[in-house]
Amino acid sequence: MDRSIAPQIQNPDKLEITKPKVIQLNNGIELYWIDDVKDSGVKLEIVWDAGTKYQSKSLIASYTNKLLLSGTSNKTANQITNEIDFLGGYYQNSIDKDHAGITLYGLTENMTSIFLKFMEAFQDVVFPESELDKETSIGLQRFKVESEKVNVLCHRNFNQRIFGEDSAYGTVADESDFAEIKKSDLEDFFKKNYKEGRPVIFLVGEYNNALEELLRTFSNYFDGNDPVQIDVSLNQSKGTHHFAKDGAIQSAVRVGRLLFDKNHEDYFGFQVLNTVLGGYFGSRLMANIREDKGYTYGIGSGVAVMQEASYFFIATEVGKEVRENTLSEINMELERLRDEVIPEDELLKVKNYLLGDFLRQSDGPFAMMECFKNIYFNQLEMSYYSDFIDTVNKVTAEELKSIASKYLNDSDLLTITVG
Repeated sequence: MDRSIAPQIQNPDKLEITKPKVIQLNNGIELYWIDDVKDSGVKLEIVWDAGTKYQSKSLIASYTNKLLLSGTSNKTANQITNEIDFLGGYYQNSIDKDHAGITLYGLTENMTSIFLKFMEAFQDVVFPESELDKETSIGLQRFKVESEKVNVLCHRNFNQRIFGEDSAYGTVADESDFAEIKKSDLEDFFKKNYKEGRPVIFLVGEYNNALEELLRTFSNYFDGNDPVQIDVSLNQSKGTHHFAKDGAIQSAVRVGRLLFDKNHEDYFGFQVLNTVLGGYFGSRLMANIREDKGYTYGIGSGVAVMQEASYFFIATEVGKEVRENTLSEINMELERLRDEVIPEDELLKVKNYLLGDFLRQSDGPFAMMECFKNIYFNQLEMSYYSDFIDTVNKVTAEELKSIASKYLNDSDLLTITVG
């Protein structure tokens, strides 16, 4: 083997996503299962339509999810956690604007017992005042600390203005909201968005009949209703908005706009364009603002997608004295994408990066389930990933220039700076 000769790059032309087996439980609840696991590890995720857009008061959705295993009529939170830990399991809570969930991890031989402990704690949760007071106290202190950081303040202000302050996606908590959280709020939210709802369950790993029967028993607990339809009422601001922060030595910067969802014909092409701009370490924004100008340690861009909205963003932190220069350089890079064709060698490098990173992120059954969840929650075709690969391989520099001209115009952008 001649190690002085680099191996030939072979890009994939398609990716076959493992479609999980579907097991119908009760009350319309579905279990999606992938069993192609080489060891005895099991991951069981339960997801509800219980994200922050469903809350009528700030923080209620988050604290309901955080306290799902906070205590029952005869067990404390510590007892529940210790019992699951004794069986070699652990759990993680998760929440975003649309969904909330809990994920259980364990070994095949103990997963039925782990799930039984979870089910008993979940169905008899009483949201103890002591646990609520402890968590809100911790949360308030963390909120105060985070509120001194310019990047956090910038993100909050951007979130409000990219969706609109009156939007269910644009609400942002403040300090006074922590004192307003009541046990009854959590109980009501749990009843309406968990108990009366219809969760979806994702399982990776081997399991036995006992666990399946337990899952069927678990599904009987729910009413199986469709989620309440929420009007998120998008109303994006535009232009540049600066918020001063006393004592700050840096400025946080966010630039962006509302965008289309993953079903849009330009979504794949825009992902390639975004990678050129700021989607990886070798991007133009990194090369210019970090490597050449030295204004920042890091800058990047991306696309955030939710059920009823998505947006493009650029984010960084720079010294206050170079804030305006940074905005000028960002605008210059956007103008280049609109006016100039991306050189062939640069585009080839980006395509190779995207395809390699994509294959890395889809390796193995746990990653495959994440791919399927993306398809499931965004109502995509099973050919989505093969279509993505096909677009990455075929998209031209002229097509990317056209996409930039349509979606990266200064007049459509919102810019937030804090510091």
